[in-house]
Amino acid sequence: MNHLIKCALRVISALAILFPPALPAAPAAPQGETLTLGVFPYISANQMMEQLSPLCKRIEEALGKKVTLVSAPDFLSYVDRTAKGEYDLVLTAAHMGNLAEKRDGWQRVVQSGQKTAAVLLVRQESSVQGLEDLRNKKITVGNRRSLTYLLAKEAIADKGILLDKDMKVIETATFSNVVQSVFLGEADVGATPTLLWDNWEHVNAEQHHQLREIFRTRSAASSFLVMASPKTDQETIRRLIDSLLHFQDTTEGKTFFQKSQFGSFQPLDDATMESAAPFVHVLLQPQ
Repeated sequence: MNHLIKCALRVISALAILFPPALPAAPAAPQGETLTLGVFPYISANQMMEQLSPLCKRIEEALGKKVTLVSAPDFLSYVDRTAKGEYDLVLTAAHMGNLAEKRDGWQRVVQSGQKTAAVLLVRQESSVQGLEDLRNKKITVGNRRSLTYLLAKEAIADKGILLDKDMKVIETATFSNVVQSVFLGEADVGATPTLLWDNWEHVNAEQHHQLREIFRTRSAASSFLVMASPKTDQETIRRLIDSLLHFQDTTEGKTFFQKSQFGSFQPLDDATMESAAPFVHVLLQPQ
């Protein structure tokens, strides 16, 4: 059985926690045997397993330990589990990473080269031509606490239109449901990351043909940060950084970055953390 299949078998049960409304966190593995990589719930379980298995393998090779992918039912549950130390490593959004570092002592590893921006989509036959046409329309979003949502909200507000007041907001389970929701006519417009729309293999040709883009927001911080728990020793972090920064130099890495649209892994710097700081407040609101 090849490595990818074994990795997939390990993650299937863990990824199942993405969608049930209330399931306990995965039990901790015996010390030294397995590392838990907590991924914020931005796509479906199957898509996450498919996209991130090569990253799982790369970390395993760097650290000599098995890696299990897990997530959480929603953003705030994920932030809470990160704070409680239920993960050894995280692949997280920039504002979540800022909070984890400042409040909980999580340590920097790398960031993706791809930056977060939102794209607003409508059906081809829609009368909506621009943001100014969105008043009294329905918008579907992946999560109200995501950078994608906040960037879309900001752009629409610049036209004097307020979400929840002038537009009805429909929240879906993950970003990958947004395109489908607009495609099926359940909403007039959808806001989803450019990461998931631009040449993304899970948006099929029919959806691309039936939908059109009306606006792109400004770019914010990096889409993904890799971070290590406060208990992680510096030698482990050094090995992780070195391995992930050179991942793009391998055949497997080139394929991973092309399919995931991560772009690359780069050093995680102060500028990225500072650019995410204005968005942290949405993670501190009560559930």
